[in-house]
Parts: sequence; C-alpha cells; structure tokens
Amino acid sequence: MDGGIAAVAIGGAGLLTGSLTATFGRDGKAVGPSAAPAPAGPAVSVDAASVPVGGSAQVKDPATGDAVYIVQPKAGQYCAFSSACTHSGCAVDAPKNGQLYCPCHGSRFDAATGAVVNGPATKPLPRYGVTKDGDKLNLGPLQS
Repeated sequence: MDGGIAAVAIGGAGLLTGSLTATFGRDGKAVGPSAAPAPAGPAVSVDAASVPVGGSAQVKDPATGDAVYIVQPKAGQYCAFSSACTHSGCAVDAPKNGQLYCPCHGSRFDAATGAVVNGPATKPLPRYGVTKDGDKLNLGPLQS
C-alpha cells in the first residue's frame, strides 16, 4: 500500500515538473500562447574579419540562447546555421573542410547551404539571415 502512494506522489511530481517546464521553458521565461512577446534585444553581430573564408564565428540566437554558426563558405558570401543537428539535437562541430559534422551520430551538413551531406539526419540545418553593415555581420531572423 505504501509503495502505491509513493508511486502516485512521484508520478504527480513528474507531471508538475513537466507542466512547469512547458509553461516556463528552459530558461524560466514564460512560453506559450499566454506568454508576452519577448522584448527586442540588442542585435547580435560579429566583426566580418573574425569569419575567415571557410571558417566561422559562433554566436547565440537571442530568442533561444542556442548556438549559431556564421560562416563564410566563399569570399564575401555569408550565411548562418543553427548548431542543433536535425537528427537528435546534438551540437554540430564548427565547419571544417566545407562541412559541419555531428559527433553524436555522424550526420554531415554542407557549410554553404546547411543541406544534409550524410545521414542519419534527413532535414537541413535551420538557416538564419545574415547582413553585412560596414565591417560588421549581423545575425538576422531564423529563415527555416
């Protein structure tokens, strides 16, 4: 009898925890339909010189806090991709040899397009806009 009560109590605590996570999100901020829109924060930018051809700079998405790679696959061409692998959400490594590699299950993505080069991932990395303003690269909104 006591074991049944303990199981119900533990189960109830788990439901409460899940409910609070769904209501407040990972960072404790309210989420969902009743949540107020997040205030516009400062723009995320990096020096263009810090993103070499074939390389990247890592920034954070101000809305989610997730890592984003701003890359320059060819001279003067800038793009940005979420670091979250579309297979299981593991963080992909910074671009190397034109690809972003997921160390968890081996998925590889094209560093110029975010397209899947090798699975098990089947969807491309989410892409962000990037604009150049003088010597600064500004992270734009999530596009996909």
